[in-house]
Parts: sequence; C-alpha cells; structure tokens
Amino acid sequence: MAKIAAIINFYLNLSFKMPTRTTILIWVVKIGYYQLNKPKPVADDWVILLDHSVSIGQKKLFMIYGIREQDIDFNRPLRMKDLAPLRQRCQKKWTGDIINSILSELEQEIGHIIYAVGDYGSDIKKGLELAKIPHIHDITHNIALRIKRIYGKHTEFQELTKKLSHMRMTLGQTHLSHLIPNKQRTKSRYQNINKISDYTKKILGFLDKTNDKKAIEKLDWLKKNSSLSEELVQINDVICNIEQIVKTNGLNKKTITACNKILSVLTTPTGKQLQEELKQYLANTLKFIPGKHCILCTSDIIESAFGQYKNYLSPDSMAGITGLSLSLSAFTCSLNKSDLKQALENTTMKDLQSWLKENIGTTLYQKRKLAFANI
Repeated sequence: MAKIAAIINFYLNLSFKMPTRTTILIWVVKIGYYQLNKPKPVADDWVILLDHSVSIGQKKLFMIYGIREQDIDFNRPLRMKDLAPLRQRCQKKWTGDIINSILSELEQEIGHIIYAVGDYGSDIKKGLELAKIPHIHDITHNIALRIKRIYGKHTEFQELTKKLSHMRMTLGQTHLSHLIPNKQRTKSRYQNINKISDYTKKILGFLDKTNDKKAIEKLDWLKKNSSLSEELVQINDVICNIEQIVKTNGLNKKTITACNKILSVLTTPTGKQLQEELKQYLANTLKFIPGKHCILCTSDIIESAFGQYKNYLSPDSMAGITGLSLSLSAFTCSLNKSDLKQALENTTMKDLQSWLKENIGTTLYQKRKLAFANI
C-alpha cells in the first residue's frame, strides 16, 4: 500500500507526505482494535461464527464474529462488512470450559445468542454445549467428514491418491512435468476432492487426443480408474451445487428441496450412500433450531479471513501471532470516512500496547531476537 501511495503521488504530481509500511500497518491495527472494542448493540437475535487459527508456535488464535439475525441477507453470501468482531483471544491452551467462559461473558455484553456456526472441533463443541448455545455444523466441514468416512477406507481411492503422489516424484524432472497433479494436502484432501476429480478428468481427456507415446506409457494406468474418476467428478459437481445454494440462500425448506433434487443424480453405491447422509444432515440441521424458517449454515467467511491474515504474514513465516492479527477485526470495517476517522483518532498506541500485552504477549519474533542476542 505504501508503494501504491508513492505511485499515485508521482503520477498525479501530488505533494503529500508518503506513509511508510510501518505507518500503514499501525493504521490497520488501530482500525482492528477500534472495530473489536466499539460497543455492540444489545439484542436477542445474535448469530455467531467461531473458529481457531493455528500458526507456528504453541499459541492458537480464537476468533468470534457475530451478526444480528435480522441483518442476514439470504439472497447472497455473507460479506466481511456484514459481521461484527466480538472476541479475539490468543493463548496456548483452549478447552470447552475456557470457551464457555468467553461465551457467557459475551452474552452478558451483547444479549442472547440464538445459535453458533462452526466446525466440530472438540473444544468449540464442548464450549457451546456448556453454554447451551445450539451448534450448527458448517456445511463444508460436515461434507468433508462424510467424504472422509466414505473414501477413507475405499481401496481404489486410496490407491489412486498414492499413485498420483508418486507421479509428482517420478515425473517432476521429466518432459512430462507439466502433466503432474497438484500436491495433495493430507489434512484437507477430503475437503478438496475437486483437485483429484478435475485432474483425472483432464488427463483422461488428454490421453484420448495425444500421440505422445511416452505420456501414454506413463499415464495410461489412469484409464483403469476411469469409473472412479467419473464418480468423483459427479460427486464433486453435486457438492459444489449444493454448497452454492446453501451458502447463498441459507438452509430452508426450499433450498433443501433443491438440494435433494441435485443429490438424486448420484447413482453409484458410494454416491447413494453420500446422498442419504446429506439428505439426513440437511433435514436434521433445519429442525435443530425450532421456529426458524431459514438459518445460516456456513462459516466459510471466517476461514477466508484467516487466509487473508496469513497472506499478510507470508513474507515472514516465522513471525507467529503478532499484533497484525487485529487485521481480522479490521476486515469488518466499512471503510467510510467517519469510521476511519473515529478509529484512527480514538485509538492510542497505549491502547494497542495494553491489548497486545494482555492478548498476544511475547511474540515468536521477540523470543527469537532475545535468544540470538549477543551471539
């Protein structure tokens, strides 16, 4: 951003003083602090989204966003500016009791929480149970768990993923290196089966039209898995269509009917198993919050926020959790002139230092600097 400001200043022949990178980072942190700590309306219709973010080091960052039910627009996906940052904490140990304590404190401050949306991490799940807040299992994580349960012991699928991994090693330095598959992330493999389905579909199409004998020799084995590849493509298309409907329009009787229609195209034994499980999940989830005709069923936006925050840290992967984590709260700022003025004028460096000491403590960078001092 500092470089962009310099370019604008140069080409428009302006004369304002250039902010440095450090100055801009301080602005971001100040905006985040302001967004996190400004008073929130007391109401009886809060919906929260919560999750942890893991980085280098022992500490985990815990984030809670909230939105009033009356403010949810079920004609489009959530946007960051729709949300209010409610809690942001960083510490080594997280348990259900600790999260329950935070949620109880939060309800005293903002009013009643109707339900929470998130994954089924054990501490989050236990904390919500203790706080007696209904827990909606995020649709992306729920589907990924079902895919893992179905394909985790599926012999042909496991063999396929092993061979694809082996291809990266054997063909990575050959003239066929442009055909190797993407690297599979073990942790999110079942959450991203599209990478496997898309790749196998494209390779099978490539083999049908190529005359490259070497490529045919090395990749022809994939034809033996063509039925599995077709199944994965079909399942991935169904998942994408269902997620698009639910994440855009929420979960209600109308969207469930649309999802069930999409699921009906699954005809293989594995596909039918997934079909029945997802139908049950959709129906049971809507019944879980009695009296609500439409509910939020995705916490993707919090994953997106964590991803953007980590992207900020990517130039210094050893930084760990720093004050820049307040960018998670800054993302919710509407960026109008009034809000920015309030945030920058009313947040002092003393406020930031006090928050950082209480919530972040000594950073990895500071520990590293101390360890290597005088060497």
